[in-house]
Amino acid sequence: MRSRHFILDVCAFLLLTLFVPPCAADEGGRAPQGQAAKGAGLVTVDFRVIGTTGAPILDLKPAEISLKIGGRQRDVQSLDLVQLGGVRVAADGTALAPLAPPFASNHPADRGRTVILILDDESILPNREQPVRDAVGALLDNLSGRDMVSLLVISRGKIEAGPTTRHDGIRTVVGKFVGQASQSETVDDAACRTQRAIGAIQRIMASFSGGAPTTIVFISGGLTSPVSGGAIVSKSLGAGATACEIRRNLFDDTAAAANKSSADLYTAYLPPDVRSGTAAAGEAGVETLAGVAGNALIRLSGSFKAEMARVVRETSAYYLASFEPDAAERTGAAARVELRVTRDNVKVRARSEVSIAKGVDASADAKVPSPRDMLRVATVYRDLPIRAVAYAARDAGDKDLKLVVMFEPFEANLPFAAAAVGLFDGKGKLITWIAQPADLGGRRVMAALTVPIGSYRVRVAATDGSGRAGTIDQNLTVELEKGDPPVLMSALVLGAPIQQGFAPRLLYEAETSALGYFEVYGVPKTAAVTATIEIAQSASGAAVATAPARVSPPRDDGRRIVLGEIPIGSLRPGDHLVRVVVSVDGKPVGRVVRTLRKAGQ
Repeated sequence: MRSRHFILDVCAFLLLTLFVPPCAADEGGRAPQGQAAKGAGLVTVDFRVIGTTGAPILDLKPAEISLKIGGRQRDVQSLDLVQLGGVRVAADGTALAPLAPPFASNHPADRGRTVILILDDESILPNREQPVRDAVGALLDNLSGRDMVSLLVISRGKIEAGPTTRHDGIRTVVGKFVGQASQSETVDDAACRTQRAIGAIQRIMASFSGGAPTTIVFISGGLTSPVSGGAIVSKSLGAGATACEIRRNLFDDTAAAANKSSADLYTAYLPPDVRSGTAAAGEAGVETLAGVAGNALIRLSGSFKAEMARVVRETSAYYLASFEPDAAERTGAAARVELRVTRDNVKVRARSEVSIAKGVDASADAKVPSPRDMLRVATVYRDLPIRAVAYAARDAGDKDLKLVVMFEPFEANLPFAAAAVGLFDGKGKLITWIAQPADLGGRRVMAALTVPIGSYRVRVAATDGSGRAGTIDQNLTVELEKGDPPVLMSALVLGAPIQQGFAPRLLYEAETSALGYFEVYGVPKTAAVTATIEIAQSASGAAVATAPARVSPPRDDGRRIVLGEIPIGSLRPGDHLVRVVVSVDGKPVGRVVRTLRKAGQ
């Protein structure tokens, strides 16, 4: 298949221009990061423990936990701490912009937060949007590049942006946000609006039921509160119409939904602008919502940016407590969770119930789903930890692009037994790639597909010889990198030199050098092309290491291949930005970037 040429050209370039052997088979490596897979019979409960300063407690011991499931005390078989990345800080203490994740992964240590921003635009007057933009900006400033963010505008009834780790896209959408509130809103109108807003929150929570902890930030200019004594506020809509009722249980049901979905709901209130004569209304409603969620109300006035930073700090870590249920409990039903810790002056947040999956008949062979079957279901499989990355390039004369998806298991000595990759386009059409035995001979697997330019959801599915299954889902835009017209570039592929050859890399461990490879299109054959490869802390930050890259003569189709090597042995563990600046006849015309992760963070 022609699409395989994208990776194979790396080897060809090394062979033809640097006079070294072609790509070496590199299947060594150390043991995987993180713990081994737990026993298949264990069930996990996630929870957070927050100290008096608002920071998560990170040294909890199993002996400090009391766990009841379905009213029965349980032994905690294992306790794992999952820490989520926060804002990166430079040596001088200033905050750095988050980097894009170097790869997608289904391992808890590699997952960031899932953050849902909900804007109650019908409660925010036009010309009052700036505090909202500032609040969202302050929140994004404190997130890491691993955090997946979505934005829902209630009047639009759909996700306006995301889910994405590219937070600048969220900023752009919020920058165009316009309040839709009316100066003449009646009490009845406010009641119906309150129902719509809380209904949206509950639906979002339900969509994340059973998943990893989710952070929801709801921003509103006010909600109708339930009247004491069980009274209601309603709107008379005429014969046969449904009244808008604001009862206490509307808010209590929101708290119950949050407990079931393990969502942390934070409520931010935009006070009225007294100077403009706007009437104060709706503060009691948002206070009620914040109260049932168990979080203090954030007022978008004064030093509210510190409060948005607190949201990120409080959600930066959580625990997974595992227990083993009895065979009779494995019915697929939900069981009540009661979790407490014996440590003083801490706040515990845990979901109120957990589902215990049906057991497998030990007398029958347990059927492991095939990777092909796993492509077509919504179930997330995490027993087999895997990581994956995708690269886009093109062949001469092709309208479509070639996409290479590279993935590997965390365990270096346990290769995949079967694997598949699926791309879902905006209409749900599925393009599949199924691994053949020859594709699975080494640790890293490369899937090659030819697809039109556009947005896709990519799912990687794999199993190993022990029957474990793993999946990764990632939203991806398949397109070329754009320089000054007419210059275009492929994605940057990272690797390492090995046995005088090129070995692709997703994670760097003991390597002392990194290689970066990509292709340049659209440059006249007579032009002089040069490139410099750099390591930096951010897109605009100064380079901490730099080296010239080799640029091949133009091929028959005009494309040039760029390859650069840079030392990384002295880099600290963590994420670093690799960027390559391309110049034509001495003038910079574009650059490509990729995040490099060095193990040990």
